[in-house]
Amino acid sequence: MSMEAGEDVLPLIRMRVGFRKPVEEVWDSFLDSLIMLQWLGNEISGDFKPGGSVRFTGNNAPTTSEIGDHWDIEQVRKHRAILGSWRILGAETLFILRFRPTETGSALELKHGAVPESAKSFHLASHWNTLLGNFKSVIELRSPGVRFDYSKYRPLTLTRYDPKEVRVSVLLNVPPSLPFDVFTNPEKLSRFVRAETPVVDKQYAGLYTWWAEGKGPVVITSLEQERELEFSWVYGDERETRVNIRFEPVKDSTLVTLHHHGFNSPEDVIGYDIGWTSILTELKLICELGDSGIVRLSDWEEEDDSDFI
Repeated sequence: MSMEAGEDVLPLIRMRVGFRKPVEEVWDSFLDSLIMLQWLGNEISGDFKPGGSVRFTGNNAPTTSEIGDHWDIEQVRKHRAILGSWRILGAETLFILRFRPTETGSALELKHGAVPESAKSFHLASHWNTLLGNFKSVIELRSPGVRFDYSKYRPLTLTRYDPKEVRVSVLLNVPPSLPFDVFTNPEKLSRFVRAETPVVDKQYAGLYTWWAEGKGPVVITSLEQERELEFSWVYGDERETRVNIRFEPVKDSTLVTLHHHGFNSPEDVIGYDIGWTSILTELKLICELGDSGIVRLSDWEEEDDSDFI
């Protein structure tokens, strides 16, 4: 099934992930089904060849009743590009993955679109960010960051019994001082959340903004050096909620646990579950590699998609 003529669509998702490995090694790892088990799904079958498909299933596979459980492979250029289609809300959407050599290793570039506008609540850019971030983590750190649980993910069919909060954790092989510094050092925070001038006033009611005031975290409500950070959160016309982040030492590692609470209804949580999962996936890369290597060129950018062909 393809989208009907005149149906509204979302612009392209575009992102780039850098690797400290040669393009041939990144290519081989991306196509390795054993490695896919650690970032794409719990069961993998199929083949990356023209006319073939790659199926992913299990609780950590990016599939729901509205998102297809496989990619159909349209074209392949070895060590260069993969053109595929992914069924979203019954529509076949195109994505292209390009593999390019760089001075420091290689880069994987993604373009995905156009996607039906009714799929906006899926926040697909954050899903791609999490998937590709976990792929990088697996091949450079030998373990994924945070695997998202899709078994209960159904943003279009929520009920009053669904969660009204977000809890997500990641284990980092660094001391607590490092992730705490990433969240509270303006220079590091600017690279982490890609804000030009974040504000961090380390006191009660001190400003803590990731972007323009009124469109993100507002003030710090609790701060314990290298142990806990809590701040209010207001975005657009949403009611104020709270984000609590704890940094718990576990032997030579740190368990970072984020709890976003204070929502009125499950509908208000949509996007934050995968959004925070994406953030903590990048946090592992930043803390253990020094940089996530992920550049979100755009979440929804209008662009000619003729180079899909």
